[in-house]
Amino acid sequence: MKIYIMVDLEGITGVVSSERQARPGSDGYEEARRLLMSDLNAAIEGALEGGATEIVVYDMHYYGLNVILNELHLRAKVVVGNPHLVPRELGLNESFQGVMMVGYHAMAETKGALLPHTYALDMKSLHLNGVLMGEIGLEAAIAGTFGVPLIMVSADSKGIEEAEKLLKDVEGAVVKYAIAKEGAVCLPPSATREIIKKRAKIAVERIDGFTAYKVSSPYEIELEFYEASSAEKASKISGVTRLDEATIQLTGDDLSLMWNTFISKYQ
Repeated sequence: MKIYIMVDLEGITGVVSSERQARPGSDGYEEARRLLMSDLNAAIEGALEGGATEIVVYDMHYYGLNVILNELHLRAKVVVGNPHLVPRELGLNESFQGVMMVGYHAMAETKGALLPHTYALDMKSLHLNGVLMGEIGLEAAIAGTFGVPLIMVSADSKGIEEAEKLLKDVEGAVVKYAIAKEGAVCLPPSATREIIKKRAKIAVERIDGFTAYKVSSPYEIELEFYEASSAEKASKISGVTRLDEATIQLTGDDLSLMWNTFISKYQ
């Protein structure tokens, strides 16, 4: 049984600051990486105990150089460098039975959320075929195009609320409770390791009970930015239509290719 794990950093145990922890090179970044490894390996261990036989990790935060290779569980392999256009035979595809998200967060503009954003800090909102969503929703929809369900998410409390509202059935591991944009009630790694491991194990054990989150094609993404200058930058990318001063549109029949082509050129 193959499981694909996507890992971000803002939703990792103990991470509450973008500038001081989540930004590579910041004073707290190396500690944040170690916390990431604790959360990630807990998910891997739980998945293996639940029956997974192969695990591929995708490191998606910033430059995709956050996973500490010599601390990664021996039964997993990882895609590093954040290559948005991964050949399908090497990345997520129809051969996987489930997707997990470790270290995720709520979408931009979520009230009371910890470190909320949608991919880039200048993006205000994203609608897929008219439905407002963030990274959790869009990545779940991309997985859905391959028929692969999102089965487990670890995040702050607001991130889990978002996942459960959109997906209805997903195993959620709350590692911290959001109280402000850069403030949370945090649990220690010794506690969150057990929470994540348990949720991951249960998710794999009941893998057949999940349904992939599918959005019908053709796909239309409307992306609103905080500043007109960001929309201007995005509008210069092939395939992008500018709708108004701060909003652009993407359309296509292949959601994964459409979004990942755009984001690779935008960032």
